Amino acid sequence: MPALSDHLNVELFRISATPITPLTLLTLAFVLVLGIFAGPLVRGLAARALVSEQPGAVASRGPGRFGTFAGVFTPSILTILGVVMYLRVGRVTGQVGLAPMLIIVVISHLITFSTGLSVASIATNRTVGVGGAYYIISRSLGAPAGAAIGIPLFFGQALSVTFYIVGFTESLTRLFPHIPQQTVSSLVLLTLALISLKSADLALKVQFVVMAAIGLSLVSFFGGWARPEMSLVDAARHIDWFVEGETSFAEAFAVFFPAVTGIMAGVGMSGDLKDPRRAIPKGTLLAIAVGFVIYLSFPIWLALNAPASELARDNTIVWRVSRFHALIYAGVWGATLSSAVGSILTAPRTLQALAGDGLVPRIFGRGYGPNNEPRVGVVMTYALAQAGILMGGLDVIGPVLTMFFLATYGLINLACGLERWAASPSFRPEFQVPALVSVGGGIACIYVMGIINTPAMIAAALFCGFIYVVTQRRALNTTYGDARHGIWSAIVRSALQRLRATEFHPLNWRPNLLILGGDYEKRPWLLQLGSIVVQDRGIVTFIELMTGDIEALAPSWRKERRALDERIHDQFPNVFARLEVVTDKYRGAVSIVQAYGIGHLEANTVMLGWPNKPDNLVDYVKMLRDMAALDRSLLIVNYNSRRKLGRKRRIDVWWGGLQGNGGLMLLMAYLITAHHEWSTASVRIRTIVENEDQRRVAIGNIAQVLKGARVPAEPVVLLREGRTIPEIMHAESEGADLAIAGLRMPRDDGDALAFYERMNLLLDDMPTTILVHSARNFESEPVL
Repeated sequence: MPALSDHLNVELFRISATPITPLTLLTLAFVLVLGIFAGPLVRGLAARALVSEQPGAVASRGPGRFGTFAGVFTPSILTILGVVMYLRVGRVTGQVGLAPMLIIVVISHLITFSTGLSVASIATNRTVGVGGAYYIISRSLGAPAGAAIGIPLFFGQALSVTFYIVGFTESLTRLFPHIPQQTVSSLVLLTLALISLKSADLALKVQFVVMAAIGLSLVSFFGGWARPEMSLVDAARHIDWFVEGETSFAEAFAVFFPAVTGIMAGVGMSGDLKDPRRAIPKGTLLAIAVGFVIYLSFPIWLALNAPASELARDNTIVWRVSRFHALIYAGVWGATLSSAVGSILTAPRTLQALAGDGLVPRIFGRGYGPNNEPRVGVVMTYALAQAGILMGGLDVIGPVLTMFFLATYGLINLACGLERWAASPSFRPEFQVPALVSVGGGIACIYVMGIINTPAMIAAALFCGFIYVVTQRRALNTTYGDARHGIWSAIVRSALQRLRATEFHPLNWRPNLLILGGDYEKRPWLLQLGSIVVQDRGIVTFIELMTGDIEALAPSWRKERRALDERIHDQFPNVFARLEVVTDKYRGAVSIVQAYGIGHLEANTVMLGWPNKPDNLVDYVKMLRDMAALDRSLLIVNYNSRRKLGRKRRIDVWWGGLQGNGGLMLLMAYLITAHHEWSTASVRIRTIVENEDQRRVAIGNIAQVLKGARVPAEPVVLLREGRTIPEIMHAESEGADLAIAGLRMPRDDGDALAFYERMNLLLDDMPTTILVHSARNFESEPVL
């Protein structure tokens, strides 16, 4: 029978003159079988590794049974030292040159190192529960953000299983070229899924033997030499530092980056760790450091052993360089299979965590056995990985994984950076990381996604955004004490500080409206009009007053305040509501107007209703005068309960021209017609003069003002002709749906009754009318 080497490319699979023999294959098979079924043989070692490092600790059989070495470092380093190291580092180095390859390694590890630091910081601040990366993001940025990245992360972890199994099969076909790759990959996937279904303990125990195999393969690789005709110094002189070719830096990066994504394998086991706060930082950072040293050394040793042309065309160059081929096969198979096991352990736990938070169907969160094994999640992972096997080879799956993991790492970094920047008192990590480091890592992830594949980055962003929106609309806004409140508080604080440093200009005027409405249910039209005026241009706050003793009303105040806020929010989502207790409603209203706000962000406009039967007219007028003295613009609404707001087709602005209210009146008309319900309404600027000469002048002046104000309105100048002003207004506004008129404040409190009677005479038979009194600091022309 001819030797097996007769059917293979002997130059690819031998070192010196020794071919691969059947005995070698039997040795490899023995190592592989030992790696899969060595649980009983290493039980003692595993038991010691699985317990906490504390003296006298005892292994636990329930959740939280793994320590730093077994639960974090081992799955992380074995996933990092995977298929890319053996089958793609050489080719990428040959395609772009050693210098770009080293830059790729450094950039990749800078991203993973910043992510590792962020994970360490978050993990030492709070216990990381089941779900790993998803848990970190959801508890930092909220459930919608967690779902937006958790679901893609699960897909990425499931496809990682495919990635490693396809790599295993690709290496296997070097020995058996004619085997059906998809069939073999499917059988291997089924075997690993069954192992994972049995127990995470068995899967993790297997990895100790695999780690030994990888270690021996690395010793064989760095102990070999493929250029016996050259010395090490001569080989160094012939290194191809840069290579001109068809492969771009971004393409090379996309192929290599999945190699370093294993840092989340240990984090994904967070729910099974004895002490996640201690294990995750130590195990993750140690795995990153060890992986960086190996990945930095690997391409250098390859470049010393072969020219770039050979590296680019030969995926099995590692075999040529190594001293013992059998150990390389054991390392490749062990690394790919252990990485697949690591991913098949973490993906179901991510899905289990998503289901536990109600973000995916609850059936995926079902656990079995004393250790709550996510067997339904394993089946789902198996199905997705099997679908991935049909997608293609490593070069097809690799860039997809890169996008998933870069998005995850970016959000983890941003979550940690925002937590740090928000300076929440509850964020007290034992492992301190500057916010700039975390935010820089997040920005680097986004930048790298863009240079690798901009359309794919946009598609990933749209996909994550879609999940975020769907999650929000399903009202899954459960809070876990996450950082969102602290982040928004920090943003508000920063904005207020910058607002204070910015000098106010009339062009920047925005309506920050304070509505004093008494009982909301009796005057809902105040909120309706206030929302129409402000829309999204400012802030609307509704204040309801309770009159009485604060101490006596405190119990009912707490209950009614919450109920009021819920009622207002249901009907007017953009309106803030407050219930305040005052001893006197008029004096209390003035105090609230004066005190409401923070820094330069304060209510500049007050809206209230015109009283039909005031219980104390003098106090009411005094309140108006005091608010005006505080430089607050006043909008006093006289609501016509019969005509309401009519058909919303016409607005009459009655402009006297002497009180300085015209600018704000025009602005109110413009803001109202900007609302979609009033968008077709016409605006008529009406004024009353004594004679024709005054009429011609007034028409010209109003036209000039309207031109400068850029408000579409029709000037209408009316002659008095012996009629009273109320008679003219009643007759001319008969067909109007809303009227806006200026308000002349009484000179003193003694004019209160005359003022009230005069205004009632004016408002009688008018449509719903807004009486406007402009603050002294409101300059109409610049605003308009």
